[in-house]
Amino acid sequence: MRFICLALALLLGVTPAFAANIPLPAPGVDSTDNGTLDKKNEVPFREDSGLITAEYYLSTGKYAQALTVLAQVLKRHPESADAYTYVGFAYAHLGDLKRATVNYQKALTINPAHLGANRYMAEIYLGRHDLQRAIEQMQVIRLTCAEANCEELDELEAEINNYKAGQREEPEAAAPAKPKDHYN
Repeated sequence: MRFICLALALLLGVTPAFAANIPLPAPGVDSTDNGTLDKKNEVPFREDSGLITAEYYLSTGKYAQALTVLAQVLKRHPESADAYTYVGFAYAHLGDLKRATVNYQKALTINPAHLGANRYMAEIYLGRHDLQRAIEQMQVIRLTCAEANCEELDELEAEINNYKAGQREEPEAAAPAKPKDHYN
């Protein structure tokens, strides 16, 4: 979510509070060479891909518009794990979990360590009451993050813990209560 907020802030020209003190060079500009392009620092995929526009639509709940943009992104960049993850995210929020799952799996085929795709697949598994597979996805995130602080890991651990707590709190199947005798 932090990633989407950052992208939205950058799209709107606002500096987010958590990045206020971080000086960022312009994409593709080598600060040591008076503004000439440095090919190894160039970021044409991100600028060209439409992912920023798709992130905006996703963050504002405009999932159909995001899908339209992402279809174009995937035509230009068919191996974009980010694009497939966003497509899955849009479908999940539109209620089509089958298409969401297919797209998350495509993203994970391209990049098995993709944090977002792993996190969202875990959510789908929790929705299917498949705790073991959700935990497996969490372990992939844990290995990917290593010692770094990962928002995806923290959020998913909280969801899994809430899920487990909800399972423990469900009452066991009890015999139906006897109707009260209103005449006593």
